[in-house]
Amino acid sequence: MSRTGRRNFLFWFPLSWLFLCPHGSWAVEPSVQIQSPKDGSRIVQDQNSVLVSGKVSTQGTRTPNVDIFFVVDVSGSTAHYAGVDFGDSADLSLPADPSGFGRPQIRVFGGGFGMGAPPIRNLRNSILAAEVVATRRLLSQLNPQITRVGLITFGEEARLLQPLTHDFQQVKQALEGILMAGPYGGTNMVAGIRLAIKELAGLGLSERRDDAVRVQFLLTDGFPTLPIGGGKRLTPEDTNLAVNAARISGKAGIKVHVFALGEEALSYPAAAVGIAKESGGIFTPVARAADILSVLENVSVVGVDFVEAVNLTTGQKASHLRLAADGFFSAVLPMADGLNRIQVLARASDGVSGRDSISVYYDRGDQRSLELEVFFENEKSLRLEVERLGKGKEEIQKEIERRREDSLRRSQEPPPKSEGPPR
Repeated sequence: MSRTGRRNFLFWFPLSWLFLCPHGSWAVEPSVQIQSPKDGSRIVQDQNSVLVSGKVSTQGTRTPNVDIFFVVDVSGSTAHYAGVDFGDSADLSLPADPSGFGRPQIRVFGGGFGMGAPPIRNLRNSILAAEVVATRRLLSQLNPQITRVGLITFGEEARLLQPLTHDFQQVKQALEGILMAGPYGGTNMVAGIRLAIKELAGLGLSERRDDAVRVQFLLTDGFPTLPIGGGKRLTPEDTNLAVNAARISGKAGIKVHVFALGEEALSYPAAAVGIAKESGGIFTPVARAADILSVLENVSVVGVDFVEAVNLTTGQKASHLRLAADGFFSAVLPMADGLNRIQVLARASDGVSGRDSISVYYDRGDQRSLELEVFFENEKSLRLEVERLGKGKEEIQKEIERRREDSLRRSQEPPPKSEGPPR
């Protein structure tokens, strides 16, 4: 939250939540809520570890509720190779290949899409597939009890595929529909941003929640080419329209976090950088589009970017811990027989920390914890997806930081002249 935003909320915060940052501005202590297990509960199970889960956020958000709209680029150039073969493990539902080669294929030429000459691309390995798989991966980490998700695509026009819902299965089905339809046409980025604003503001088919943190996750592999550029060329007017829409989004309290995928998106990132900046969001450059699988989940929409769980009785930290974008966390903590004092600490992006603690009693029994086994199975699946990328998270993050500096410089350069198939 901005400094101005923090000042606006000071009048109703207890003074115990407030203190001065080193640079002299007021900061707000993050809230931490351990929701499971309950304080004072007795746990009897075979495993000697317990799944601890809950919610973290900055007090400035005033609420645990989160509304996220995924705004996904489906323009013709998203048929390009993502940099990694997802293969059958991506579990993508695609239409039968009319050519009879056994797998759906799409012909791509230049920056566009159509039934032209080779080269031939397999949609399973496309940038579009990377967007879908990464979004689906993030859905598996969000908490549907407090978080609603919606889905919008933009190509020649913006389309609402799923209004905000707690039913993530509906969103997953809509994601499959994106692949079934395939990439097509130019990049009407401004239409996608405007439609998301309309939905998050409660002016469309989505019901507005005044108490929710509202954000857009915009995934794109290019730059705006519509409505002025006709879908075939880059124009300053289209860039300005998209950035101005993001400025309106920011004024409405809706941040736009932008993920620029692939070298084309990074060749002229003025729109992507400007959209994030003007809305108060984060710009994330992903040079190899497939790496978005490891990147999308790293953006926190609740102002907390670090969580630590520890058993104060034994001094052991969590063996596994995952913090989702909506502030929902899960941690596996080793237990000692008898009384265990558990603490979860959260640190906000401005460095301020908050914490919560509970006491639980552990006894070894014969029954196994199903929720713990489900957590490990989900973690294994998420780990395998990242391992297929062939690069570690630290390597990917270093590349992002290097590309971010380069993109900020490139965003100030004049746009390249381009003309060609829809992109």
